[in-house]
Amino acid sequence: MPSRHFSTPFKRSIIPAVVVLTVLAACGGGSQDSPPMTDFDADLKRRITVSGVSAGGFMAVQSHIALADRIGGAGVVAGGPYHCAQGDVQVALSACMTGEGLDIEPLVGFANEAAAAGDIAPIAEFGSARAWIFHSPTDSVVAPAAGRALLSFYRAFVAADQVAFVDDVETAHGWPTLEAGADCLEWGGDYINDCDYDTAGAILQHLYGDLNARAAQATPQNLREVDLSAYFASGSHVADSGYVYVPDSCKEEAAHCGLHIAFHGCVQGAEFIDDRFATQSGFNEWAESNELIVVYPQIEKSLFNPKGCWDWWGYTGDDYDLRSGKQVAGVAALIDAFASGTLLP
Repeated sequence: MPSRHFSTPFKRSIIPAVVVLTVLAACGGGSQDSPPMTDFDADLKRRITVSGVSAGGFMAVQSHIALADRIGGAGVVAGGPYHCAQGDVQVALSACMTGEGLDIEPLVGFANEAAAAGDIAPIAEFGSARAWIFHSPTDSVVAPAAGRALLSFYRAFVAADQVAFVDDVETAHGWPTLEAGADCLEWGGDYINDCDYDTAGAILQHLYGDLNARAAQATPQNLREVDLSAYFASGSHVADSGYVYVPDSCKEEAAHCGLHIAFHGCVQGAEFIDDRFATQSGFNEWAESNELIVVYPQIEKSLFNPKGCWDWWGYTGDDYDLRSGKQVAGVAALIDAFASGTLLP
């Protein structure tokens, strides 16, 4: 029997605070007005990570930055720097996609100012962060320059050895896998590409360190469709139903387990590809052998968001990338429920 990777017990002293936040989320549909958690100890924060691809990659970055007091690390595929769009969809579709004229200095300045104002986690919380960034040199949707800008943004706050950067694997714009999806250089479809490359494994091993070997296969019955509506406020555009993978080792007592939240890209939500991002991204096989719970929240398409993208330009409000933003606040509420032991029924 392999040893458990997440062996340090959850610190029970923080339960009262997170229980209060969880109750607020359940009653009010999110914790937008709640103060940030500041009593997550280093072990608990290390066990909580996020990742995403394309729009989901931008969402992973803004969740990580805004909630650095809760989240220990992020994996980003085909994304760009925090606050890239600056609340303007035209900037999102131009500089953030092409990389032309993309200057990180005002983005770093915005993060510092938002932290000083208490709108995101204190910058000091970000010092221990880990990040894994992947950007294909052949990406024709989000230019490689955006990935390099994200690298520069992280390095403005985080030691170089805590940030991994992969830019030498040629893939289409999408999520590279070991064996699932379309041909590696085939654009479109589910945006899941068979590249003989284990993106999920590379992310998790960088964020968590040494892990047990990847399970040969995930256990199908351990992936469940669940109700996440208690965590995300009305107007967040997050679907009531999401997916959660819970390995057998976390079903009885999840306090020793880790939590990873994976954000799909545009046209990858359940309305478009059912559960294929959740089943084919590769996270579940690693979760099965490493006591890791994986949550896959889903975005619903709408008139102003017809491709079902996570909000990285402001369609849910001007505070979209602050901790008060509807989607980021929902992520915080979900994390708090995990920390209090109330995430799973």
